Amino acid sequence: MTNSYPGEAEMCGDLQLTVFPCWEEAEAALESDYDRWQAIILDAKCQYKKGDADKADRFLMNVITRIGKIAARKDRTIPWYVLSGQGEDDIRDLIPDINEWDESWVKLTNRRFYSKNAKVKYGNEERYERQLLFERIRTQVNHYNEELQIENDLYPDVFTALDKLGLAADVGFHLMPLLVPIHFKGTTNADYNRRYIDLRKALEYIFRHMVRMGILPTNIVSKGQKEQVNLSWSSLFLGADQPEKPEQCKDSDKKFWEKIERLTEAPILPKQLANWLKDAVFQTGGAAHTAEAEVEIAMNLDKYLPHVGNSPYMLRSLAMGLCDFIRWYDNFLIANPDEEMNAINFWCKRDSKF
Repeated sequence: MTNSYPGEAEMCGDLQLTVFPCWEEAEAALESDYDRWQAIILDAKCQYKKGDADKADRFLMNVITRIGKIAARKDRTIPWYVLSGQGEDDIRDLIPDINEWDESWVKLTNRRFYSKNAKVKYGNEERYERQLLFERIRTQVNHYNEELQIENDLYPDVFTALDKLGLAADVGFHLMPLLVPIHFKGTTNADYNRRYIDLRKALEYIFRHMVRMGILPTNIVSKGQKEQVNLSWSSLFLGADQPEKPEQCKDSDKKFWEKIERLTEAPILPKQLANWLKDAVFQTGGAAHTAEAEVEIAMNLDKYLPHVGNSPYMLRSLAMGLCDFIRWYDNFLIANPDEEMNAINFWCKRDSKF
């Protein structure tokens, strides 16, 4: 890589760029201190091993595979980028479409690599692609560091609970954009208030898990082309008082309680979480279909947000409640780990013969 690039990287992106003459030496540095590195720039025509010829096919195909294997073993992906000195089309097929962290660049240039010397129109000016790469890495590294702090420093108990539940990928994916803007700048109130759907999707994943663990009755999830989760019924079962006469309930509640009997005298959730869940379901739409819920969310927000100057505080408070809900569920499963016994102890169908 050109000797001037470390200085340019520092000037454009405030990056400390370390240059290695071949992948063999770079890999040794990765293995010895993996946590030190936050991004990898691959020169398309570089040596794979010391003394090799500079062949893009041998270099890229081997190195990208090695990066993936190291990331899996270290349990952390370091974003990587390809920088080409010639902008050659023949390396396109050598770069797999897995670098989702840089999708916006693909949309801008219709290729998965940056050119060392070419310029691209960016906003109202033309910029060198390599300089844009340095700036983009800095932005993405900052974003990654924010998520790292959220997961390991600010909410370690919540994300540990999600790991234990096997819900880190699903629930964690939707929880992260609810938490990052609470602690870090860069998200407008309007953009944050669009994240109510993340709260809903996180609840859907948790309720599906509760069905699998025998805690929620199976009719919470409807079987069709797509599994639809009824959030309102989930909230009723977990947090509401069970009616003595289900036939006297309002229509939606009646339809549920006439089919399901909860076998605990008191609601399963503590009262505080029961109230939180009821509010969360109201704000995120009780409809079983997510598309219908999105319309319902928009209607609720249109009625509410103008009264509070479009503030983000309601969603922030619901996100905090979700953290407690996750902690509660983790503790609840420690006490009730057997899905078959849960299905016997917590509910039955009213028309069941058994």
